[in-house]
Amino acid sequence: MTHNISKKKYKKILLLFSVILISASAVGTYLYFHKISLKMPFLAPKAPPPAPAVYKFEAVKEFQFSDDNALKEWEEKVFRSKVIYQIENDGALSYVRATTDKAASALYYKIKMDARKKHPLISWKWEVKKFPAKKLPESLETKDEDDFAARVYVLFIAPFFTNSKVLEYIWAEKLPVGTSGASPYSSNIQLIVLRSGLDNEEGFKFEERDIMADYLNAFGRPPEHDIGAVAFMTNAEHTESGADAMYDDIKLGYKEDATKEEKGGGL
Repeated sequence: MTHNISKKKYKKILLLFSVILISASAVGTYLYFHKISLKMPFLAPKAPPPAPAVYKFEAVKEFQFSDDNALKEWEEKVFRSKVIYQIENDGALSYVRATTDKAASALYYKIKMDARKKHPLISWKWEVKKFPAKKLPESLETKDEDDFAARVYVLFIAPFFTNSKVLEYIWAEKLPVGTSGASPYSSNIQLIVLRSGLDNEEGFKFEERDIMADYLNAFGRPPEHDIGAVAFMTNAEHTESGADAMYDDIKLGYKEDATKEEKGGGL
């Protein structure tokens, strides 16, 4: 039963958000369509490009999760039971805490960002406290234990939703940082391992990603469609175990070269 549920879940991930953005009626069509098994080749691990060294971040949307109502603008998709997403405050810090007990659900936010004429960026903070308990060697290829303590998604929405693309950033437990490749369910979902294991120094880790560079590296060509949603998820339903992670300061914007700004071309 667990194996069948796992097959249904990530066959839905790629198109779930694109369908939401297109129309409510298309959701049913999408869910039906993705009961069909997708078998795509796994790409060999390759190192993601480094974050840009110098640029101006023109913010479009920022989530600081500073009060109890901060999650109201996010929507939730439940795959198998609900993960507990709640705002927590720890002194000067406030963040989203995600705890799961054999559950899988994602929070997503619909946003329109130009990924063809502009240069989109994303940054966030995260921390993992507990990883799902896996019996098999950790892999991006496996469907049976496709559980990770923390994931962040950027979704590129196509008018014909089967052509939509997804960048998925992962905090793994044992996979080397820089491991990347296609989801075991679709080559339209490309996974990138940004963190691995528990850090000796506790606390939030900051990520700042050049979405354009990551997309080019993952798909081999510039985006054909704009960004339509961002999401994050903690899940542990395949392993029938638990996981615990925190997310904070999710920020979306565009890159502006410092050299251009110096010449008077800045915003």
